[in-house]
Amino acid sequence: MSTTTVNQVSSPYAIYENETKIASIPYEVLRVASQFVSKDYSKQLLMGIHLKVENDEITVASTDGHRLFYFKFPNNELGFKLNKSITIPGTVFKSQIKQATKVLITDNLITFMNEEVFLSSIHYQQIEGTYPNIEQLIPDSFTNNFEGKEFSFNCDYIGQFCNQVKKLSSNKAITFNGNNPNTPFIITAKWDIKNPFENLEGFNPILNYLIMPIMKRD
Repeated sequence: MSTTTVNQVSSPYAIYENETKIASIPYEVLRVASQFVSKDYSKQLLMGIHLKVENDEITVASTDGHRLFYFKFPNNELGFKLNKSITIPGTVFKSQIKQATKVLITDNLITFMNEEVFLSSIHYQQIEGTYPNIEQLIPDSFTNNFEGKEFSFNCDYIGQFCNQVKKLSSNKAITFNGNNPNTPFIITAKWDIKNPFENLEGFNPILNYLIMPIMKRD
């Protein structure tokens, strides 16, 4: 497997040469999504972050087969655009790029930017294949009426999501929504620190995390 290196962009126009612009995406949501991709090389597709465009909405999703992170926001708003659905390697975001606010994705390059300033770029290769249909995994509604039942969760999975929420949410609170021990729970948190959507009227950026309860053993 080839390794990627970060190179300074010599010119703001260099990345456009022989390249087709695919997307402009908030950096932080990709950084968070990269925390939940699979580390199993036999599951190449799940090692990627999936960017999906549908009905004027962009979905950023990542999963390792045990839990799922997703974030939805309007397409073509505030300069954030996606021209086609694509899966990109999560390893690109393994190292945090300081001062980056958004990411520009072309055919072969992912470029980290601060407003309109080009910080660095990485060559990448798209991950081919049909990404799992995450929509069919998300419950349509929740009762939140647990009637005294106990729910148990993997503490590592909960803790890893909480670590990301602490960086992006001022109240550092998570909300559980679920139905019963056999269906997924959705844990949500507000994104209000370094929030690029704060001037978009009527839109509340929410981090979503789907997780299955586990069987409690005595």
